Amino acid sequence: MDTRCRRCPGSRTGRTRCRPDRLLVGGAPAIPRSGPLGGSVGDAEILLDTNILISPPAEWPEGEVLGSSIISLAELHFGIRSSASEEIRRQRVRRLAVWRELMDWLLFDEPAAESYGELAAKVRSLRPQHARSKDIMIAAQAHSLGIPLMTRNAKDFELVSDVVEILEVE
Repeated sequence: MDTRCRRCPGSRTGRTRCRPDRLLVGGAPAIPRSGPLGGSVGDAEILLDTNILISPPAEWPEGEVLGSSIISLAELHFGIRSSASEEIRRQRVRRLAVWRELMDWLLFDEPAAESYGELAAKVRSLRPQHARSKDIMIAAQAHSLGIPLMTRNAKDFELVSDVVEILEVE
């Protein structure tokens, strides 16, 4: 079975790992300042999990419009306010400023709410303590839009990976 990601050259998809070739800018993963983040909110072809916004991959999928959830924006704001030090808080504020400049945030709408009900009920039947997680809400947005979810931790989404395409990046 060919598990190469059709979006990321040299990578894998699904329940396997997505391993983009590393292209570092200034020794750190680059946040794209043009290209894949272009387009309007409704054009998103891949939904980015919060951990991708915190630690961007070295290489972005070519030709895909990337979007992120308003729930991820809330998690980023929480991260700023719960920072262990002033330096970490400043770094997080700077990173969020870049994302806010580049990203239109996908709102949690009625179709996402319906998908959340479906996914949370499924998760609850398997692991009740995970049914109300923000990860399931983000997965529900990807599910309602019919687009994959890019994350650094596919384990967070293993209980819904049969209905939501998960692209894991290392």
